[in-house]
Amino acid sequence: MNRISKFNTLLKVIVLVAILGYGFALMSLMITIFSGDLSDLPLCFRSECIKNFSDGADGALLIGKATSDFLMVIATAGGILVALWNYFTTMENSALANHISHFSTFQTYLNNEITKRNRINVASVDTFRWYNAIFPASKFGNIVVGEDYKKFVRELNLKVTNANLLSSTPTGETFRYKPHQTDIKSHLNIIGISISLQPRIEYYEIEDQIFSLILCVNNAFCVGSNLETVALRQYA
Repeated sequence: MNRISKFNTLLKVIVLVAILGYGFALMSLMITIFSGDLSDLPLCFRSECIKNFSDGADGALLIGKATSDFLMVIATAGGILVALWNYFTTMENSALANHISHFSTFQTYLNNEITKRNRINVASVDTFRWYNAIFPASKFGNIVVGEDYKKFVRELNLKVTNANLLSSTPTGETFRYKPHQTDIKSHLNIIGISISLQPRIEYYEIEDQIFSLILCVNNAFCVGSNLETVALRQYA
């Protein structure tokens, strides 16, 4: 409901209450006049005449006064409600404008960073999905980094750290890059980054550039959010 509709609704309520209240008051007054002694009173504007008329029509006057008081309450409360509606509407519009502006800045920055990396294609990165992953409440004016994104970075670091340990520790199990590649590929898809399975050397080049891109984005847009720094790859 827009501002004009709210005002029209309030106006209709006021008019309806006025018609009913003053209508009953007028009806009561007319019945009192034509069914009692008031109709026989001469036209007189002296104070005692007015007092006598008021005493005889006190019921109708009470209805009129109650109607006026009620209209005043409705007008005051309605004015406050309309003001609150307008305030919240303004806040929502402001939050949406800030969201659009912030997303536009994010998109421009991200595209510029992608063009610096020859192993990443703009089409393989869902900018809107990544932005919403970082700022889930941006549409409401809140650009605080979401907990799910912090969890995403923590889990990414855990995968990289485990791969580093596995590749450097002399155990019976050797590091296998294909399962690792599949795992990282699935994890990156959470924020809208799509990569295809590649031979070892090509994949590591892509992975390095993607991790570098995530680090740049985090440093630019997630300052002061206690977000972990993206771990460095040591496996080969």
